[in-house]
Amino acid sequence: MKRYSIAMAALLLLLSFNLLAQEQMTPVSGVHDTEVVSIDKYVFETALNSADRTITFLQWVIGVFSGVITILFVIFKYRDEKSLEKNRSDLKESQDKIEKIRLELVDEENKMGQMLERLQRVSSDYESKISGIENKIRELEIKSNELDKKTDNMNEINRNFSIAYSALESGNNSEAIEYYTRIIDSDPDTQTLKIVLNNRGNAYQNAGNAALALKDYQRVLDIEPDLPQVYNNRGIVYESLNDYDKALAEYTKAIELKSDYADAYYNRGNVYNSQRKYNEALADFKKLVQLEPDDVIAKFHIAESFILTGQLNELGSWLQVIKLNGEDKYKTLAMLFEIIYSLLNRNDNKELILSFGNSVNSSGIAEWKFGNMSAWLNSGKVKPEVKVKIEDLLKLVN
Repeated sequence: MKRYSIAMAALLLLLSFNLLAQEQMTPVSGVHDTEVVSIDKYVFETALNSADRTITFLQWVIGVFSGVITILFVIFKYRDEKSLEKNRSDLKESQDKIEKIRLELVDEENKMGQMLERLQRVSSDYESKISGIENKIRELEIKSNELDKKTDNMNEINRNFSIAYSALESGNNSEAIEYYTRIIDSDPDTQTLKIVLNNRGNAYQNAGNAALALKDYQRVLDIEPDLPQVYNNRGIVYESLNDYDKALAEYTKAIELKSDYADAYYNRGNVYNSQRKYNEALADFKKLVQLEPDDVIAKFHIAESFILTGQLNELGSWLQVIKLNGEDKYKTLAMLFEIIYSLLNRNDNKELILSFGNSVNSSGIAEWKFGNMSAWLNSGKVKPEVKVKIEDLLKLVN
């Protein structure tokens, strides 16, 4: 729009100059000098008027042009101010967006920092855990190797134990001692060591080496002081040495530790008989039958105890119990106790004595130690004629 306005003003100015030129160049007719003045004046005035009109026109044009320029300036200024205001608004919005982005970047940077810190901690923990795992793996490898060695050693121990146990059961005490010693020398675990020491003590005891047997039993008690089986075994050693007081103490300790220990009651009852404490022995054998109702030997010990204590009425009732045992050898032994009962009651049952002799010859008799009964016969409590008859009976089975 600005270019069109300037071109129009220039065109108007050009037209004015053309008009002026045309008036100056118009030919004047006449040849007289007087007319020259008049014509020149006319021309001058005409030119002056034209110039005046031209100037006026130019002033108008200039005014218009100035107005147009002013209007254009106002328009351009307004437009520029609006554009500037818009640019300021856009700039402010852009600045706000930039600030927002900056804050978001700062926030992200903080988050990244925190994440990096966590990652570093995790990495540190991870490295620590990896190190711990590696240590555990090394420990497991060591334990695995140790376990392999222990397994090999245990296999060897089991093999030696099997040989030693079989030897002990078959009465080959020297071989049992040899293989039990191999196990002990192989540094077994504590539980195995206790069992092997106890068993080797039994082998020493069976071989008649009481001192070494007691030494092994004591080693077991040093490991575990409250094992009733070991006290019972020590009692057997002392009993074999006729040290009955120590034997009783050991059996009693075993019973205190294990109130239902049948073997200890049996062994203590025998020691009481050896000390001629027949009532105490009877109490132990009765307790034994309570614990093990099918123990035939204990039942015959009760019958013997009734004889030794003079409890004939109890013996008469008890004979019905011992007769019920199925094996013939025990029936023969029961016949012997029945004959003794009859003789003590002054009943010389010859028919029963004859049957007893035949039974001994045909079926045999259960193995029995009659030492307690012999001591009883020699105590003076039995009438001489009865003593002789009982001794004759005992000769048949000894």
